Amino acid sequence: MMEALNELSRRIKATIGLVTDPAERGRELYQGADGTPTTQIDKLAENVVLGYLEEKGIELNVLSEEIGFVDRGAGKTLVLDPIDGTYNSIMGVPMYTVSMAIGKQSIRDVDIGYVRNLVTDDLYYAERGRGAFLNGQRVKASARKPLQDMVMIMYLGNGVHPDTFRLVKSVKRTRAYGCASIEMSLVGTGAVDAFIMNSEDVGKRIRVTDIAASHLFLREAGGEVYNLDGTLMDMPFDLAARSNFLAVGDPASREEIL
Repeated sequence: MMEALNELSRRIKATIGLVTDPAERGRELYQGADGTPTTQIDKLAENVVLGYLEEKGIELNVLSEEIGFVDRGAGKTLVLDPIDGTYNSIMGVPMYTVSMAIGKQSIRDVDIGYVRNLVTDDLYYAERGRGAFLNGQRVKASARKPLQDMVMIMYLGNGVHPDTFRLVKSVKRTRAYGCASIEMSLVGTGAVDAFIMNSEDVGKRIRVTDIAASHLFLREAGGEVYNLDGTLMDMPFDLAARSNFLAVGDPASREEIL
């Protein structure tokens, strides 16, 4: 399967690379199945995946932000965000990915997580029970440290909950990159200590397609993901589901942050 996912990421990168005009990249085609606009590059990337699965006879259903659920009669589903960080791509910010996860029904039964930065080619990859790897090297999330020494990624969009700003003032440094698959993966590599999304606007909260792959990557690196009430996070393979969350490198940090 690794070979197939690598080929998919290569084909997606080559295809969207043909669209160099930012206005054309970001041209909105229609409302996607997730309720947000589908842009030109989103659709091109999704078409690459659907075409490849048919070409190679790979037996997987597909759940994608653009087309929704495609029932191909398989036992497992490819949870796909064809371009995570679409707006970064349109603006020329070098942080956008293809995110692919394979599982059955929910984020907690994902077996394979694959996130490729389509600019740098950095690959965040995990298999259940086998660890997390960045560019082939095994990685581990950071150990617990005091809140005032933490570096955290935080959702700071226009739906942000006021509690987030109190947290900003409590940690050492904050970042916001606009690409959830990489942001959660960075917690897994130990580059940052935690990532929190707390949006008052339900429509701005995370979808399973955004983090299905990086969720496994982080957990295989020793971290964990929680709901904001402190319970373990799970999400069904359903585009209607939206969630806030806290992703931590060390589960012992959960209580202090929340």
